[in-house]
Amino acid sequence: GHQEQLEAAWDPVNQTYQFAPSFAKVKPILQSADWVVGNLETTLAGADLRYTGYPQFNTPHTLAFALKEAGFTAVTTANNHSLDRREAGVLRTLDHLDQAGLAHTGTFRSAEERSVPLILEKDGIRLGLLAYTYGTNGIPLPKDKPYLVNLIEPETIKQDIATARSLGADLVAVALHFGAEYQRLPNQEQRKLVDLCFQYGADLILGHHPHVLQPYEWRTLTDETGGTRNGLVIYSLGNFISAQRGDFKDVGGILAVTVVKRGEEPAVLEEASFIPTYVHYYRSQGKRNYVIYPLAETLAAGGQQDPLISEAVYRKMERLYKEITIHTSQYLAKQKIG
Repeated sequence: GHQEQLEAAWDPVNQTYQFAPSFAKVKPILQSADWVVGNLETTLAGADLRYTGYPQFNTPHTLAFALKEAGFTAVTTANNHSLDRREAGVLRTLDHLDQAGLAHTGTFRSAEERSVPLILEKDGIRLGLLAYTYGTNGIPLPKDKPYLVNLIEPETIKQDIATARSLGADLVAVALHFGAEYQRLPNQEQRKLVDLCFQYGADLILGHHPHVLQPYEWRTLTDETGGTRNGLVIYSLGNFISAQRGDFKDVGGILAVTVVKRGEEPAVLEEASFIPTYVHYYRSQGKRNYVIYPLAETLAAGGQQDPLISEAVYRKMERLYKEITIHTSQYLAKQKIG
């Protein structure tokens, strides 16, 4: 939710903020999925608390409706910007997400709300979704309201995974806001926490915070009975949409995961692939524009090149597509870790 994006979204004719154009090119991909989950790294706290970009974000609530229209099912709200508008920002963000029909987890209105994990259900498969952040940029949680934002605390994560399982979750996904900004490979702290989450019973781990893509990998996990299952982690999903440019901050992607349940057998993660995307920035009639392009489809169009994409940008997309495809999949060739 950078300031430049606010300028791009402003519609002076209707006097509203329109975010839908940013997602138009990836909308068909998102809408083809049963579940679409993203990390919302801004507050939706209302105009009276002033719309701003970095360093403390507050974005118009119309973004929530644009995300829902684009195909998002749920957003995680636990990140280092959760408290950018303090408690009021947390509460108003949740209200606006509810109004848009977007499920959410990671920040909460009450201890009671926090105690019940979010479970998404489709075609008889139940996915528990949990979310945590390393911190809130030094803005303290009110001492009497620790439930407002889920912080990364291993014992809490362990208990929440167990609760999700007890409520009938076939699989549990954990979103972690962690790692070092702009580092393209996971650090030891990330790896250690991922190992713990898998040990506690997580199946899928979705990382974010570095603002650049980090690789994904499969794990072969062994449970207490000696049985095995597939685990999948992507250490950082990068920037799906932002105003950051260059140094791999303007490429992101969609991790596509296939979940299968056959008869009475447990649900499993069966396949995964990565769909690289690029945030194309251009000016038209003096106005900023930020549009997410799916790289494979855009490049496959070849001669029918988008008139908004110059030859130089097209060549950049080619280069980034190759680099990102190799970068995100580099761990897949290595031996699975049990």
